[in-house]
Amino acid sequence: MAGGQDRLSELPNDLLRRVLHFAPLKEAASTTALSRRWRAPLWLSSGAVNLETGVHNYYYYDGDRHDDSVRFFSTRDAFVSAAAGALDAAAVPVTTLTLRLDSDLNESADVPVWSCRRDKDKVVSRYTGLVGVVLSHRATRRVEELRLVARDWNEHHIFSNTGSERLYTVTLHSLPFKTTLRVLELANCKGLLLCRREAAAPRLSSIRLSHCDQDLCSLQRIIDAAPALLAVRLESVNIDATDQDEAKEATARRRLRCPAATMLVLNSCTWMIDKPGYYYKETVDVDDVDIVAPRLRSFMYKGPLRSLSFSPRPPELEQVDLDLSGHGNYGNKDTNNDIVVTFWQFARSFTSAKEMRLRVNHLEDIAVLNEARRVELLPTFRRLQRLEVQGVNLTKGKTPAVTILNLLRCCPMLSALRINLTPEHHHDASNKNVEPDTRIPQKEIQIAALAPCHLFQCLQSSLRRVGLQFQLEKSNCLGVKLIKFFAENAMALEEMYIDGGEEKFCEQMNPKIDKWNSKRRKSGATSFVILPLKR
Repeated sequence: MAGGQDRLSELPNDLLRRVLHFAPLKEAASTTALSRRWRAPLWLSSGAVNLETGVHNYYYYDGDRHDDSVRFFSTRDAFVSAAAGALDAAAVPVTTLTLRLDSDLNESADVPVWSCRRDKDKVVSRYTGLVGVVLSHRATRRVEELRLVARDWNEHHIFSNTGSERLYTVTLHSLPFKTTLRVLELANCKGLLLCRREAAAPRLSSIRLSHCDQDLCSLQRIIDAAPALLAVRLESVNIDATDQDEAKEATARRRLRCPAATMLVLNSCTWMIDKPGYYYKETVDVDDVDIVAPRLRSFMYKGPLRSLSFSPRPPELEQVDLDLSGHGNYGNKDTNNDIVVTFWQFARSFTSAKEMRLRVNHLEDIAVLNEARRVELLPTFRRLQRLEVQGVNLTKGKTPAVTILNLLRCCPMLSALRINLTPEHHHDASNKNVEPDTRIPQKEIQIAALAPCHLFQCLQSSLRRVGLQFQLEKSNCLGVKLIKFFAENAMALEEMYIDGGEEKFCEQMNPKIDKWNSKRRKSGATSFVILPLKR
């Protein structure tokens, strides 16, 4: 509405239906009261039903009042009836179905401490009836996109990692629309289940699990039943990797096969197995994971450093995003040598990537200092053109610079590089007690003296853009040294973007740029400019 004119109603019906496609059911239905134009219920022909509810669960306990029981079941039946009515009223086949469910399963001031809350079997959730009715309704038989989000009513407890409060398990083989389903997204649920190996989901192309508990064997059966599955996203998922056939050995490597996937996201997931103990089962973290995804084009990993490998290595990776920051000492690695070896073996899986982002706790943690070890450990990223590195510059010696040189040595075709040096006081509080590597001599040294730079192919022919972000603490800090290093050694450099934490830092560098460019022209190198880096 603008100046009394109803411009929204002037939009064509197809566009309005597209807008209503994403609206919650109550808001979509209320549009019929906007104007005469809206009295014809366009939302019924949007092809989407987005249900939201925030009602309470019911707890049985001794001495339960009859009125409370009647009220609960009456309200539940009314909501189930309303949901079924919305599906019955759809004028076109429902292709998108969204259920957002709020729960008070964790915290309820109405339940006395002496009640049977400890017995989860005596907790009745109205969602058991609601979800079952909605998913089996005849109007959902052509659903292509299903989203089920279970939310705790208390925001403080939303998406608990304990797994004890998950509300619903989606059994894929029982869905009447499994043959039409393309997109499946679950949040804060018990996960996915597939009991029948022959149950196929021929059109399923995308799975996203967020804050769920998922059995690895069930997930694998679902992936095997979906030959067109291109995207697998697992975000904050507790993965139970226990395999009965492996006798529950903690040392056995676990495997995830995604033969058709072009995108794989493993974001803050835990991999665990149940190991039998003397009195009770023991939960053991799994560090060794094999992934089979030969068609992978995009991979994102966030979490502790693991012994994770791809077999075979994806030959045509486009993007790799590795976030190993925020996890203290990188999981269960005991020594610096373990960290270095595990990291570079992990990185070796991505030698075909074109673009990579890497975030680590401290740059010195992954530095390979010995030449013989460099030959042994450092891979060649033969197609890598863009690289972004972020980490804390903790020590005052040469070790962080060695990490940068290690990466340059690995990237013969690199054309764009960005380095973000995070100040130590900005780093996660959990890592503030990490001590510098005292084995390294803490003396100031020129970066170029650490390695024969003429051996780095990218410095000689391909590196054209460099971005440096750091906090200018003193005139000879690592950020300043890197500026000088690239100015003197990157022969094809055209642009250098700098953020030194001071507003006029780039202007202060202009006299030195003129001097460097004069020397570069005499040696046959290109001239370059320094520009402010946009955060």
